[in-house]
Amino acid sequence: MTFETAYKTLSEWQTLLGAVLALGAALWTVHEMRKQTRGDEMRHENELLRRKLAARAQMPDALSELSEYVRASGRHLVSGEEKPTAPVAATSTLKAVIEHIDTKEAEKTFDLVSWYQVQHARLMGSKKPKNIETAEMLYDAALLQTKVNRLFDYARNEPEEVRPEKPSQEEMIGSLKSAITVQVWAMKNDDFAQVVEIINRRHESEKDPSSKRPDGSDTK
Repeated sequence: MTFETAYKTLSEWQTLLGAVLALGAALWTVHEMRKQTRGDEMRHENELLRRKLAARAQMPDALSELSEYVRASGRHLVSGEEKPTAPVAATSTLKAVIEHIDTKEAEKTFDLVSWYQVQHARLMGSKKPKNIETAEMLYDAALLQTKVNRLFDYARNEPEEVRPEKPSQEEMIGSLKSAITVQVWAMKNDDFAQVVEIINRRHESEKDPSSKRPDGSDTK
């Protein structure tokens, strides 16, 4: 092959060779961009995970503070102690963590803070309440404690108990005992008949699993 023939052949293939080289360069660029994107996504996911873990780490203390506030509310309503101080640090923490925790628990936390605001406003606004009004405010405190209890497992990174969306009578009674203490409940059980009546009227009793058919309907 003479120089003239080789030059002519190279000229004829020059455009194709340029296109192949350009395609190779483009593929390499896309590969590098995807690699960088995957790295950015991974860093973003890790950052979100750290924020979620940091938020969850703050929740147990905030929930414990709210539980103490519930007990202080109970002491005020039952024994006439001073009205409790608003748990500002706890509610501020819970408001802040909503942005970073899992969606279902974020909704529960929002519901908890919202109900606290209702309960606190009613308690602070009460003056010489009648018995039925006291019973209603004890119900408010029990419901607040129930909402607190339902977040503790998640906050402590423990297996979460499967519960119905609406609290049962048994769950609410347990929360009422926590609000007023088991000792007070044992000594003054009859004094809380109105609260128990409110709970029974607004909440269903837990069903015995043995009384259920396979389709979930009652056998009794």
